Amino acid sequence: MPAPGSLTRAEYATGLLVRSVKVNGYYLLLDNCSLNQNQEIETSEKYLQGGPGQSVSIIDAKKISGQISCTLRINKNGDIENGVKELLKHAECPINALSIQTNHAFSHYNITADSHATDNNELITISTAVISSLSISCSPDNEVKVTADFEGMLDSRTIEDFILPDQLDILGRSISWGDCDISRSESSMRNSNSIDVTVTNTLDTPVFLIPYFEDPDLSIRNDQIHHIGITATKWSGKTTELLRKGAEIHTHIHGGWIEQDNISVRFGPVTATFITPLYKIAQLPLTPSVFTRTTEWVGLTRPTASLTPGGLFSFE
Repeated sequence: MPAPGSLTRAEYATGLLVRSVKVNGYYLLLDNCSLNQNQEIETSEKYLQGGPGQSVSIIDAKKISGQISCTLRINKNGDIENGVKELLKHAECPINALSIQTNHAFSHYNITADSHATDNNELITISTAVISSLSISCSPDNEVKVTADFEGMLDSRTIEDFILPDQLDILGRSISWGDCDISRSESSMRNSNSIDVTVTNTLDTPVFLIPYFEDPDLSIRNDQIHHIGITATKWSGKTTELLRKGAEIHTHIHGGWIEQDNISVRFGPVTATFITPLYKIAQLPLTPSVFTRTTEWVGLTRPTASLTPGGLFSFE
């Protein structure tokens, strides 16, 4: 007997379809995917003297933005997933754009004013995406998590048909705290109980006014952004340590940079190496619980290091 109500004879979309994406053609299973096309929309009454009503529409440029997150996994051969490799390699070298295929990113490519709000939408490939922030975090109570924030544009109008590949080999396991390690030249840092590594790319998405041609064959008017500029990159990290009696005076960071300190953070087969870290002064709050110390740092690099692959991440 069918169930009563709106569930009868209905086939509802679920998050199981959108848990998978393709990153540069490689399948990747996600915990969350919120990549969508966004556009700032506002109204204003400041331009006309006809009263206080909202009479002018302000439609800003469209761009792709959002976030994806997944657990760091290895396959049955002990290798990290290729989709995550692509994310990490791009984060440290953001001049190489990413292509992301999803099951839910809709777009109307042309200018919004040329079509009704719900007409001419297509399921599309995000052809040019740049990671604005990527973090890898781990602690004893959780799996190793990779989170990436994106900005992007539709560099080409590629209609999407990705649902799920026919042949998949996704057998593997998630990386746990037992697979992680952190050390530097002056300390093994055995007592760490949380580790975070973050890559931050400051992006600029300029918008240009495109002329409108009366001839439909010549019209290229749209409200997409046209370029993505990387104005700054930063590699940073943070760890907390459980202290033994005596407060471990000789491993306390008193700030400044240490050349060739080579702080190395290992997440299973992925290693992030900061050759010359610039440390903040370690923080040591007094609490009733176990004594912990928090140390943060930023990686100092050559000016071109963050535009070349292999400067931060390496893979076993």
